[in-house]
Amino acid sequence: MVMRTSTEKHTYQRGERTAKVFDGYEGYFVELYVKDKLVETRTVFGHSEQYAEDVAENWVDEIIQLNG
Repeated sequence: MVMRTSTEKHTYQRGERTAKVFDGYEGYFVELYVKDKLVETRTVFGHSEQYAEDVAENWVDEIIQLNG
């Protein structure tokens, strides 16, 4: 049995938005939250940790907007 775990690397928060950067089995991914509710998990496999951090910062800075 293979354990597929992830490690939380960073948390960013501004206002009602939070982003958590994880290092997982397949690579980095970022969980995007509004008011503590998970609204999207954005995979950035194949990219660097810095790239994942940039996604997180763009989320809390409201550069990333979700449709709907």
